[in-house]
Amino acid sequence: MNSFIELLELKKRIIEELGGGLSGESIVKASRDPHAFRKPRQCGVTIHTGVGCSYMCAYCYVYDMGFPAKPKPYPLSPVELAYSLALNPYVVPMRTLAAYGSVTEPFLKETVSRAVEYITNIYKYFKLPSQVSTKSSLSSEVLEALMHGDKCLSILITVVTLEKHRVIEKGAPSPVDRLEGALRALKSGFRAALFIRPIVPGLTDREFEEILSLAELHGVREIVLGSLRATYTNVARMKALGLDTSEIELRLPRKPGVGEQVAVYSVDLKAKLRKLAVERGFKVFESACAANISAHNEYCSMCSKGPCGSLEKAPKASASEVVEFLLTEGLRVSGVSVSKTKIVVGLDKGSRLKSMGVLKAVLSQASRRMVEFSSASLS
Repeated sequence: MNSFIELLELKKRIIEELGGGLSGESIVKASRDPHAFRKPRQCGVTIHTGVGCSYMCAYCYVYDMGFPAKPKPYPLSPVELAYSLALNPYVVPMRTLAAYGSVTEPFLKETVSRAVEYITNIYKYFKLPSQVSTKSSLSSEVLEALMHGDKCLSILITVVTLEKHRVIEKGAPSPVDRLEGALRALKSGFRAALFIRPIVPGLTDREFEEILSLAELHGVREIVLGSLRATYTNVARMKALGLDTSEIELRLPRKPGVGEQVAVYSVDLKAKLRKLAVERGFKVFESACAANISAHNEYCSMCSKGPCGSLEKAPKASASEVVEFLLTEGLRVSGVSVSKTKIVVGLDKGSRLKSMGVLKAVLSQASRRMVEFSSASLS
């Protein structure tokens, strides 16, 4: 049978199974939740385990997004959350990447139980390659519980500064405690990587050797680098705490407006830090999702940074399968071209489909390739 069609048939069965165990009230609650329609980002579909964060990191952008400093568990039960994701038209079982920790710390004392339940329950139903980013110190108990879910879970341990962490990450555990948790994760069989995000210009880049040494001491040999996103208030917060923000301000392409996030230029800093890391034997990932793909020994070529992972793990895709899948979804095509990295679909004249953007995203995730819809005929 067509592998793409099989994946969507599996999704229908998941919806039926989950929905059959929920009350009408829970079904309405789950269907109205943003997880039911949120489009996956590059790192995957972001799954919120809580609302708010008490770590109060000065550089964090979530407070500008309206999230409070007093956290509480996300309001959906584990089964409601899974049902909400099942309804999401973008989510493809076994293919969509799952990312936990995008707007909160998953393992706060208020949310850790909910986070573990979400991570294990969603993997149970969907088998999504999963990744979690954290500044917590993962305990043996939490790691043991996580082993009941995705045993290849990609764990990103954030370290931004050693010298100033008490100043700008006042509520978070120390970097040493975080990396001790990373060591426990590695001993438990998980993949743990150092997450140097955000790189705070004038601070992180001056401590990189020390951060790498601390990671090495705790057995971490992989890193992910990421830029600082400046907001209307976070640079001012850092400045008010005594941090020299002149380097940040010099690297800003423009001053952020209210509710806006602007990436701070850090291409040169990433190159410098990448070189130092490679010289010391670290494996460097260009993005968080690349670390997730590696941890699961899978393949992805959905963006220009790829391909990532093992080419032999690329999902099989033939032109005939793509055509059959698109016809099943109501889209007529004039031709299809398939390679290991890209699928190009020639649209039949007069093709009109309201959900074409969704269909393109689904095909991209199911095949783990870039997908291009073209009006030009394909030979």
